[in-house]
Amino acid sequence: MKISNSASSANKFTKLLKFISYSVYIILQCTWGIVQTLAGFVYFLISVRYPHEFYHGAILTRRKGIGGVSLGLFIFANDNNRNNFSDKTAAHEFGHTIQSLLLGPLYMIFIVPESMLWCGLPFFQKLRKDNNISYYSFYTEAWANKLAKKFLHEEVTE
Repeated sequence: MKISNSASSANKFTKLLKFISYSVYIILQCTWGIVQTLAGFVYFLISVRYPHEFYHGAILTRRKGIGGVSLGLFIFANDNNRNNFSDKTAAHEFGHTIQSLLLGPLYMIFIVPESMLWCGLPFFQKLRKDNNISYYSFYTEAWANKLAKKFLHEEVTE
């Protein structure tokens, strides 16, 4: 009987820790990360018809036709039948949400523009393809992967 009570207490304690960590995460994203969270909320409203779920405290929206975008509390990742790629992308994008927590409003200056240019400019797309350079080797993406691995202990896109 003591074993089951002990296991039950441990389970309750784990749930309490998860609740506390998610609450702190959300509060920080809505204060220190308010600029990107507001931008993410606008994109969330535009994407309201797509499926949403909670993902380690963030709100994950799975959309078709995009790779991944992280704006504060909101993650938008490719909905490719929830395959391994999309789950790894969601983990990578969660790493960007940790960057948001660390940098606050500076995230919109030092991460978002650089990441968008690295991803979207034909010059960089050709550079990566011609030289076999991983998208995830760029500092914004490599750092997001490192943070995701540290906080989630999950595989990320590389």
